[in-house]
Amino acid sequence: MQYALAAAETGNVTEAARRLNVSQPAISAAIATLEAHYGTPLFSRQPGLGVAPTRFGQKLFPEIRSLLRQARSVLALENNSGPLRGEVVIGIYEALAPYYLPAILARLKGELPEVHVSFFEAELDGLVARLHDGSADHAITYDVGLGADMHTQTLYALTPFILMPQGHALEAHATVPLSAMDGQPLVLLDQNASANYVLGLLHALRVIPDRVIRVNSFELQRSLVANGQGLALSHTLPLVSTSYDGKPLAARPVSDEIAPQRVLLVSSARHLPSPVSTAAGNAIAAAFNDLPRAAVEEPRSIQTSST
Repeated sequence: MQYALAAAETGNVTEAARRLNVSQPAISAAIATLEAHYGTPLFSRQPGLGVAPTRFGQKLFPEIRSLLRQARSVLALENNSGPLRGEVVIGIYEALAPYYLPAILARLKGELPEVHVSFFEAELDGLVARLHDGSADHAITYDVGLGADMHTQTLYALTPFILMPQGHALEAHATVPLSAMDGQPLVLLDQNASANYVLGLLHALRVIPDRVIRVNSFELQRSLVANGQGLALSHTLPLVSTSYDGKPLAARPVSDEIAPQRVLLVSSARHLPSPVSTAAGNAIAAAFNDLPRAAVEEPRSIQTSST
């Protein structure tokens, strides 16, 4: 099962063998054994393109992944007097990762030194699927696009702000209503859940941008705003006061009564948490007590001239 799962995750038998440090025939033999057991192919094979799970394989591999995780948890109980051992996978929304992931990894290393921690960055939409299919234990994300079959813990709440180039007319105000964005170009982070959230806020207040400039990265969004291409609505604010090309930025809190956006620690309710997963979740939550919050709770501090 472990060999076949590695092939499903890498999409390539050779890469799966390299990951597990076994021979390629060993991977192929494992797949053949499982296919004989179930009486149906687990993969479709295309020369030069690797392997891809069949429809049956797409149903089977999440169950295999969950089973293997539970097996590792059971084996780890054989010596419960020592430190926890095992592995944990953390997913994090890519716009949040630069701010918080390094501190989280340091906390986990200190509290769970025998646990192997791996992580991945993803868009908001991609995190939920990884939690449900068992390929991630926890995710750190906004409260956007989550279903009822999730366990959530609020880490903190963020209030929205309008990002603008320094010297913009709106910079003279302590706070700014969303209506001030009406008729202005909007630089929008083009990720489904995030974009729909921002556009939904503007639509509810009948704010119609002059045009929408869609970008794929937070860094490009900031650079375009700094160069006068438009305004942006965001919740995540860096401690630095310039874009990548050195242009100064300013930010003003939104004055409208808008519910704060929550940053959550999320896990799937479809899987029983292992002791390692539970301990890692507790360490992640504790890490946020020590993280600098001025960057997200005092958006006006982005200006080097403000206090």
